[in-house]
Amino acid sequence: MTNQNNTKENKLEKVFLNERFMAAVCIIMAAAGVASLAFCLREQDAFDIFALLIKLVTAVTMFLAFRSFKWDAAKGLMGGVLFALMYQDAHLALARLWSEQNFDAYLASGVQGSLFLAGAGMNLLMTVIITANHFFINYSTHGNPKNVILNRIALVFKLAVCVLLIVTNSLLGFSSALRWAHSVQYLMDIALLMLVACLEAQFDSFNVLRQELKKLKQERKAEK
Repeated sequence: MTNQNNTKENKLEKVFLNERFMAAVCIIMAAAGVASLAFCLREQDAFDIFALLIKLVTAVTMFLAFRSFKWDAAKGLMGGVLFALMYQDAHLALARLWSEQNFDAYLASGVQGSLFLAGAGMNLLMTVIITANHFFINYSTHGNPKNVILNRIALVFKLAVCVLLIVTNSLLGFSSALRWAHSVQYLMDIALLMLVACLEAQFDSFNVLRQELKKLKQERKAEK
């Protein structure tokens, strides 16, 4: 049973370590970002346009930095992407849904409105956890296995919340254009999270390889 679980984990890890899969996810993310930008330009919302451009440009640059073997730059840009994502989620949850007094309107719309509100709040919370863990994991001296596990759980949970937001968004009384705009934006976020998961898996594999090489070097020194 344990061997079967290990085999499944290894197969899943190989998917995230596949550079073609990573490139495909980046292309999907960029395409969804451009489509979302088209909707934002149509609505002429200056904040959404600015936030989306920052997130899109930073995410693509992060991927290109990784492909160019500039790993420290990729890690830094990943933090920038996560901060942009957190700012966007905070603006939706705290400004639009609460401050603009849409809170009661969503609650009055039934179960789907309540789920949308809960999803927006959980989405923000998971982004905060993922962003904090990014710095604990990538910039700690001795590594933080517990943070890695927590980060992966938060990533999976956030992916599930994004799917929930897409479903509830389609059931609410938004205009057709707004429903499509939200759906494309959440699709971009899902692809972006997958890209972050891929990059973190790559960095984890590099850390493991580095530790193995250090151990091998120490063993050779001890033999001499």
